[in-house]
Amino acid sequence: MMSAMQLIKARCFIGGLFFFCMLFAHFLAAQSIPVTSITPVLKVPNSNMEDYYVQLLHKALVKAANGRQVPLFEQVPHMEQARALHELQLGKLLHVHWVGSNPVREKILRAIPIPLDRGLLGYRQFIVHSDSIPAFDKVNTLDDLKHLIACQGLDWPDVEIMRAAGLHVKEVANFESLFRYVAAKRCDYFPREYLQISPELIYREKRYPSLTSYRSIVLYYPLPFYFFVSRENEELAQWIEDGLEAMIADGEFMTYMKTHPYSAPAFIKPTYTTKMPVRFFSIKNPLLPPATDYKNPRYWFQPDDIAAMARSD
Repeated sequence: MMSAMQLIKARCFIGGLFFFCMLFAHFLAAQSIPVTSITPVLKVPNSNMEDYYVQLLHKALVKAANGRQVPLFEQVPHMEQARALHELQLGKLLHVHWVGSNPVREKILRAIPIPLDRGLLGYRQFIVHSDSIPAFDKVNTLDDLKHLIACQGLDWPDVEIMRAAGLHVKEVANFESLFRYVAAKRCDYFPREYLQISPELIYREKRYPSLTSYRSIVLYYPLPFYFFVSRENEELAQWIEDGLEAMIADGEFMTYMKTHPYSAPAFIKPTYTTKMPVRFFSIKNPLLPPATDYKNPRYWFQPDDIAAMARSD
């Protein structure tokens, strides 16, 4: 028979392109400490993304447990993002959620303001048609890039960010169609997160053999990706925050990033060869919460870090 405390469980799910973790708790009158287990419902093919965030949450909870019983995880039904955020705000069914930040979310929810990927989400390299490489070799400035057409998902925040910088963006409703559009030359490039571009191309290399990565341009805009909890659940928020801070302080966070299958490829020197220097284009994110400390190297990779990682020499 499980104890009352052991009935407190954490649940995790993945919705759309974002991955969500929720703690479903039966709180005791005198205690509100979760005990949990996480199993994602949906999987992204050829990706370890969901496991990265699940294990990071677990490590943070272990790190700052201080004698508390660490949550176990179990799966919950899939929810669309809008509903997940609503449930998280209510704080009855969902208690932890990882997602991109914006001012509205930080106003209604309690953000743990430590980027879970050290900001890698905001560093973009391009999926292009192999025929387009000469055109991108001629791109030396952001103004040059404005003459080319980017594909992005319908209503993705990236669309507003890129358009605010004067870039030409075509919205596409279906995720898989984004690759098809580039292969058919209906747009020139598909900016992808630094960590996702290689596995996404490998997974589709037989379907779209004309697609390749263009690594000599990095488009950057700060894009925080945090754990969130309800504003009524400060105890859990502080537990997670303390754990992440401790992992950063003793180097465990960076070690985790360098060894987890999802993030490790970012730290491997590219094997491709190119005569083109890496061009680094930074643009503003008009959706960025004003207090975002994105220039703090304790938490965020800086552009020079990524430029060095992107070079093959």
